Amino acid sequence: MNPIRGVLLDIDGTLLDTREAWVRAFNESLRAVGHGGLPPAEVVRWIGAPFPRILEEACGLSGERARTVEEEFVRREHEILREGVRAYPGIPEALRRLARWRLGAVTNKRTETARLALDLAGLLTAFTAVVGGDATQRKKPAPDPVRRAAALLGLDPTACALVGDTENDVLAGKAAGARTVGVTWGYGGRRRLEAAGVDFLIEAPEALEPLLRALTPSTAP
Repeated sequence: MNPIRGVLLDIDGTLLDTREAWVRAFNESLRAVGHGGLPPAEVVRWIGAPFPRILEEACGLSGERARTVEEEFVRREHEILREGVRAYPGIPEALRRLARWRLGAVTNKRTETARLALDLAGLLTAFTAVVGGDATQRKKPAPDPVRRAAALLGLDPTACALVGDTENDVLAGKAAGARTVGVTWGYGGRRRLEAAGVDFLIEAPEALEPLLRALTPSTAP
C-alpha cells in the first residue's frame, strides 16, 4: 500500500461552513424559473451532489430550465460568499499541520467559485491544486476529479487520502483508489459515510494530522 503523500479535501461541509449561503443561493436561484424552493433541511441533504442531479431529482427540473437555475445559482453564490464565508473552527490550524503533504481541494463547485470561497476564508494559499466540478467530464461521486487533483499534485491517487463529509466524497475517493477519511462535522453524517464504505472517520479537524501521520512512514513524503 502506497504511503500517503497527498491530501485531497472537499470544501463545503469539510473546510467551510457554507450551509446558510448554499441554501439561500439555491432557493433564490429556483425563483428564476418560478420554483418556490425547498425546505432548508432538504437542501442541506443535497449539498455535495452534482448540481444537475439535485435539480432533476429534488426539483424535477431539467433542460433549459435547469441550466437557467444553475447559472443563476453561480451568480447568487458568488454574491453571498462575498458577504462572508468562514472555515470550520480548527480548520486553518489543521491545514498548517499538514505542511508535509501536498494539498489539493476537490469539489463539485465550479473551480472559480471554489477558489473564491477558499480565498475569502483565507485558505487558498494552502492548496497546490483546486479542482472544481467544471474541470472534469464527470463530477463526484465519479473518480475523475480525484484523479485530476492527484495528477496536478504529481501523484497517483493511491498515494492520496480523500477527506470529505458526504458519500459522494467517499465513493469518488474509493473509485479512484485513494484512502477515504470522513468528517462528522459536515452535512453527510456518520451513517451516510459508513454506508458508503468510508475507511476512517474523524470527529474534529485536529484528528486529521495524527491519522495521516500514522498512515505515512517516517521516510515519506
